[in-house]
Amino acid sequence: MKAALDQFNGALLCDDVGMGKTYVATAIAQTFSHCLLITPAALVSMWRDALTATGTVAEIMTFEALSRVDAADSRPHQPIVSEQERHDLIVVDEAHHARNPSTNRYFALASLARGARVLLLTATPIHNRRVDLVALLSLFLGSRARAMTSAELALCVVRRDHAQTALSSGIPAVAPTQHHQLSDSPGVVDELMNLPPPLPVRDGGLGGTLIGRGLVHQWASSEAALLEAVRRRIARALALSASLEAGTYPSARELEIWTYGEGALQLGFPELLAPPGVGHGVLLETVQAHLHALQKFLSWSSAATALDAERAKIIAEIRKAHAGAKIVAFAQYSETVSMLFRQLCGSGRAALLTSHGARIAGGALSRSEAIGRFAPGASHFAPAGPAEAIDLLITTDLLSEGVNLQDADVVVHLDIPWTQARMEQRVGRAARMGSRHAVVHVHLLRPPRSAAAILENEMIVQRKWGLARSAVGTSAANPLSEKTSRDAAPIESAPAKTERLRSILESWLTSDDKPSADDTLVATVSAPSSGFIAAISTDHQTQLLVEISGEVSADVEAQIEACTWAGGEEVCTDFADYERAVRTVLTWLTHQSASVAAGVGGSSAVRRKHLTNRIDSAIQRALPHLRSARSITAARARRVATTQQSAAVERELDALLHSEIPDDAWLEAVARLGSSDADPSQATNSNTSPGIRAVLLMRRV
Repeated sequence: MKAALDQFNGALLCDDVGMGKTYVATAIAQTFSHCLLITPAALVSMWRDALTATGTVAEIMTFEALSRVDAADSRPHQPIVSEQERHDLIVVDEAHHARNPSTNRYFALASLARGARVLLLTATPIHNRRVDLVALLSLFLGSRARAMTSAELALCVVRRDHAQTALSSGIPAVAPTQHHQLSDSPGVVDELMNLPPPLPVRDGGLGGTLIGRGLVHQWASSEAALLEAVRRRIARALALSASLEAGTYPSARELEIWTYGEGALQLGFPELLAPPGVGHGVLLETVQAHLHALQKFLSWSSAATALDAERAKIIAEIRKAHAGAKIVAFAQYSETVSMLFRQLCGSGRAALLTSHGARIAGGALSRSEAIGRFAPGASHFAPAGPAEAIDLLITTDLLSEGVNLQDADVVVHLDIPWTQARMEQRVGRAARMGSRHAVVHVHLLRPPRSAAAILENEMIVQRKWGLARSAVGTSAANPLSEKTSRDAAPIESAPAKTERLRSILESWLTSDDKPSADDTLVATVSAPSSGFIAAISTDHQTQLLVEISGEVSADVEAQIEACTWAGGEEVCTDFADYERAVRTVLTWLTHQSASVAAGVGGSSAVRRKHLTNRIDSAIQRALPHLRSARSITAARARRVATTQQSAAVERELDALLHSEIPDDAWLEAVARLGSSDADPSQATNSNTSPGIRAVLLMRRV
């Protein structure tokens, strides 16, 4: 990770859930003097405990605070923090919360990361598409992130699964998911998908089909979630209807004045909230048709709670099958959690936890007290007595990130979220380092078949799972597969290949003795094909170069193949073979240097042709006796324009490209953007001089 931070100005650590990314981050943070930690607000207390336990000093900022930054009020060349306030390391926990570049929090994070090393932590960097990963890497790589080669990706993205670490004995295995199919009621889906289209607010768009699918998705979680969603839709329709009857057509912001809660709508004064309009008769008919259909559906379905009773029965059966176990059940909607708690709290030792707080049969609890009673070992609480202990915790996805629940050995998916990442995070609350259990059992309540057919969310989740496995890897089995064994793995991800190569090399370590920096170690082994493996150092890194059957490569697949072949018996070294290998390595280094100089070596930032053209024009417009002085500044500006820059700096470059300021001031502004940013080309390494450190010759026998 330190090497990646030096080479790329940043790194992404996406180890499997529960493998201690927090402590890797604290170890790295201790090597920096001014560290800023960015985390979801719910995890602040956990991070404070970790910083205290490791003696690490860092400031803490929440994603919620970043979201309050108004990007529209911040000019690109006016950063959010001053140079004096800048940090040399930014650690971003649960970094997938910043995967959308169009949000305020991304803008603020990119500005904070300008000029700093960036360490991203998330077990699930890809939630929807590969561009999620690109957006995260762009925080320190800028546009170069879109062109990363697999070899470069493997260097700046590190991912280990549970089997690739000596600590795996402390992480429980995850048993194949047990599926529970709910009964179906196709009439519900038909009614929801055939609702009359709603009336959008004045500044809104059409979304009739999406609203129908949204209601079906809530029904797939529970009838309680659906009915509450219908009540909210009715309240919205009533507010629109009242406004139209008063002669106004409100916008989304104006409609927010109408408040709905606890089943009641507080009416505003529509004639004061929106500008008057005319010709609203057709609009009123539309909203009232939608309103009447919703009210009819509500009266028809309010008495039907058979599916929710079935859900409660399944949970009761799971409790019976895992007698004495700690069970944590996750749902997307708080109404699902509340409904199941009401039906199950009578059986004792059950609690609910949502964003509104925690509750047991006897009354309200604080969040920390509920977690402490459920998972006293993980929370460092004294074990609760029989009357206070909690064995069943029903919660929303509020607890699916960053919380230690190692006391639990059963995880229940009460519904299917839109991403496999969320399902992986849920299981990771229990299947993590420090668990006292050998196995974590997983149960899944499948939605009614008619809902699954409309939503297609199972297909969507499986597609996203496959995408995540191919891009960065995951050790989680197909989250919706009913097979007892793991599905066949797709193409192995670049980080997974790197870890497999690392494990081979680690098996070769036999001594703590280190040779002198001037020594070159040489040996020869028998192999299926002739070639060599050379450990070489360039200006910026140490890497392996291999030759197999006359083909020279630094690709990780070729490295793995060569290292796999190099397990034969040691044989005598022929000096002629060594000399030929050295010539091959030196030739490759020469070609590599030429490729880099020509701008075709590995990935690079998007060509900023328009920027360099303006730099050249600025030099040409200078008076002859001033051209030399301007060229010095132009050289600095050109270097900024042609090298890797962070997302924040690239945003500022785009703004400067279209700015109309005098040439000298413009060149200085561009050049100044590179003054505070760490320069990957100047990164230090333990082996800074080019050379050959070791050569393992392979001789076909």
